[in-house]
Amino acid sequence: MENVYHDGELEIQKRVGEAEIADQNKKLVTPFIVKGAINFVEKQPMAVVGSRNQEGELWASILIGNFGFVKVADPALVVFDREKLVSNPDDIFYGNISTDNQIGSLFIELDSRKRLRVNGSVTMEGSKIELSVDQSYPNCPKYIQRRVISMPEYFEKTQSGTSEGVGLTEVMISWIRDTDTFFVASAGEDGHLDVSHRGGNPGFLQVDEDGVLKIPDYPGASFFNTFGNVLQNPKVGLLFIDFEKRETLQLTGTASLLFDQNAEDDLLRTKGTGRFWLFKPARWIHTLEHHRVGWSFLEYSPFNP
Repeated sequence: MENVYHDGELEIQKRVGEAEIADQNKKLVTPFIVKGAINFVEKQPMAVVGSRNQEGELWASILIGNFGFVKVADPALVVFDREKLVSNPDDIFYGNISTDNQIGSLFIELDSRKRLRVNGSVTMEGSKIELSVDQSYPNCPKYIQRRVISMPEYFEKTQSGTSEGVGLTEVMISWIRDTDTFFVASAGEDGHLDVSHRGGNPGFLQVDEDGVLKIPDYPGASFFNTFGNVLQNPKVGLLFIDFEKRETLQLTGTASLLFDQNAEDDLLRTKGTGRFWLFKPARWIHTLEHHRVGWSFLEYSPFNP
């Protein structure tokens, strides 16, 4: 695939001096799920997905289902079965894909630190959501905190309750400051969506008095999908999960990029990159009892600064 990266990604790769590495790594990106990853995808009880509503806002969501919830019908087609869903059935994701068929998806196994991104377009056939693969590629396991999800024979379905608003509450700010994991949905000017994982030790996210998040950017695989998207389109969506209370906090808003932050503390916080991004929330959705799945924390990533 020659045109793996769009202009925004290429510009960031060049700016930070990692264009050569990115060019070498582009061979990992395929328009189908490689054979060795099919079983990995099909055994996952959860997927993180990104979608866009009619107003152009981006949202990140987590979907959880019983075994068979995800099937790889063929290497270029992934099928989600809503009848096997056990997480919030009214998540904004389902309404969004009825008006915009582009999604990003991330299959991530927190206990093994394995992850695979699968992006493309969806169609709906009854209870099935069919994802035609545009790009599929693995990511490095760095910065993922290990958690194991309880795996009973069948998960219990949930009765979720949601609230929406603007302006972060003090409880939300504390949640964000204490988090070690979140997910981000972004899209370039071509409209194609992507979902990525971000992690660090608690306290790696800062929230200023205006509710703006300052997020460090660590060394990675040099793709710069999120940074490249934000360069072209500032709209992003964030997802936070309270693994103990089984609540979710979804934020939509705008992002901007910071480079060359070379103060000693900034370099320590970014593992030497001097890069951050700022996120200004516009709206939030808070979901109680999003799912009834149990999680057990195992350990923080040894790569966290």
